[in-house]
Amino acid sequence: MAAVGRTLLIVVVVVLGLGAALYFLGPKTASRSQTLEIERPAATVLARLSSTPVGATVVEGVTIAEAPTTEGDTVTAPVAFADGATGRVTYRVTADGEGSNVNVKLEQDLGPNPINRFAAFTGGEVAPLIAGAASAVETDLNALPNATFAGLQYSVVDLTARPFFYVENCSDTSAESITSIISQAVQAIPPVMRANNLSVSGELMAVEPRVVSNQYCYQVGYPYGGRQPRALLIGKTGETPSGQALRVVYTGTEDQVISQVYDPMDALLGAAHLDNPATREDDWVTYEVYHDDPTQAGGSRNREIYYVVPQGVDIAALTRIQAPSEAAPVPANAPAETPATTTEAPATTETPATTEAPATP
Repeated sequence: MAAVGRTLLIVVVVVLGLGAALYFLGPKTASRSQTLEIERPAATVLARLSSTPVGATVVEGVTIAEAPTTEGDTVTAPVAFADGATGRVTYRVTADGEGSNVNVKLEQDLGPNPINRFAAFTGGEVAPLIAGAASAVETDLNALPNATFAGLQYSVVDLTARPFFYVENCSDTSAESITSIISQAVQAIPPVMRANNLSVSGELMAVEPRVVSNQYCYQVGYPYGGRQPRALLIGKTGETPSGQALRVVYTGTEDQVISQVYDPMDALLGAAHLDNPATREDDWVTYEVYHDDPTQAGGSRNREIYYVVPQGVDIAALTRIQAPSEAAPVPANAPAETPATTTEAPATTETPATTEAPATP
């Protein structure tokens, strides 16, 4: 009988020892993870995840509690559960060709209660939540433009409003449609301005204040001088955009401007959570200023493109992701090409590109 008692005592001690070991040495969190394939560049994906704002929803009942931290390819953010529990969400981003793989891991702290610690093996509350968390981030990331902002050069400037005479029109995004509208504006607007005693006081501009039925709607016109007309049969008057803006100098053709400027800038705005890539309702106002002949084949080769910062928006997250550069000068317009049949002129002293007028004696 005594032997049986000793055996039972030993079993109890061993069980208690194992229980204590599991309690103190075992996992203190319940976690589940899932890996996603995202058809967006890894740098864009990582930047968006790293700038997730406090209060953002990970999945129903789980929100970001503190600003995320980023180490290498991994983003970690503390989260709060609806029942008051705490935990973390971790995103590990790896490049996969032109896209990326994202491992989403959701963790919940289990606290000191020994019974709750068993959730470390069952997944606890996070087990049914991980699928929803993965689905939400997959939808969010795949709404980003399929572009990278690497190499994008922009500057931050302050704009002053100027009187603006313009006509309104809408077009699709094809280079042919846009070039056609610009060409018509160059021919039609100046005579209307002269008829109303308005003088052109700046370069041709195309302001895009909104998107309607998937078409870009422009205000095309010129800054002007003169007394504002009391009534106009053709055209309207207003002001050019003002305030803080992001400025890009572009010297390519019309058919490449979307891929070289607009998509990278939209990707940067999306990565900084300053624009919801899933909708156009919160798109920033953009506009272009043409410094050469915008009616030439292929459109303007010398333009400034501006993204006007909405009132009250802080661009700190954007400049942290991709730092601005010094304001680039507008390139001097190249001289017209000399026809092949023309006799070559004697060489002349070249004027530096930054000099706008001939040097005086």
